[in-house]
Amino acid sequence: MAQQSETNYSRPRFSLGDKRSPKRSEVVARELSDQIISANLAPGTQLDPEHEMLEHLGVGRTTLREALRLLETRGVLTIKSGPGGGPVVRRPRPSDLSESLTLILQFQGNPLLDVVEARRWLEMGIAELAASRATPELIAELREINQVLRDDGGEHQETIVDQNAKFHSRISEASGNYVLHVFLETIISMSHGRTIGVTYGKRQVKGIADAHDEIVDALEKGDGEAAGEAMSEHLLAAQVYWKRRYSQIIQQPVEWSQDLG
Repeated sequence: MAQQSETNYSRPRFSLGDKRSPKRSEVVARELSDQIISANLAPGTQLDPEHEMLEHLGVGRTTLREALRLLETRGVLTIKSGPGGGPVVRRPRPSDLSESLTLILQFQGNPLLDVVEARRWLEMGIAELAASRATPELIAELREINQVLRDDGGEHQETIVDQNAKFHSRISEASGNYVLHVFLETIISMSHGRTIGVTYGKRQVKGIADAHDEIVDALEKGDGEAAGEAMSEHLLAAQVYWKRRYSQIIQQPVEWSQDLG
């Protein structure tokens, strides 16, 4: 038995501790990123010329250029070409995450409906959290945004999309949790009406504005449960509307080529 047990036993090929060692360019990219953050360099700041960075970092030209390209793909830098060009500091934005997430979902074959559902559940919690932190200034701002939406009455689709996104974005900012805010901004950029050509008439705009009023009323009272419930009902109504009028499109997999602006 001992011999058979020994024969059948096989050790796993990999362990949790087995990790790929980072390339030298990745190490340099992290070092440059840390330096940009620690120096609090503003967006638009141009980094040192290539020869100075090579001397300072002690690496070869190929390694440095790979590191800079990596930082560019991560949204930390913009590489400007031509005379006087070079790496310029940029601040990563939620839209950068949108592109990565869209590609992940596209490869998985996930439909836009999944994004819409995720947004609803995320914003329920955000509204509940924001209710305990809403200020009179925020309430006034939200009512002003909603009034612009109501006054438009469906005349200008761009206004509807922009004001609606602004309304939801301000609430996520008010939650005080930047992680939630980034995720919501990412999802909003993937699921606003412009993505699939959604249009709203006068009746739909009134429904949106009325739902917004209920959310603001709950936020003003500091009632997190009511705010979360009002937000959930609002986004569920939008989901039902999309399913009814754009059922074929909303069931299709998200695509990287879609407007993420």
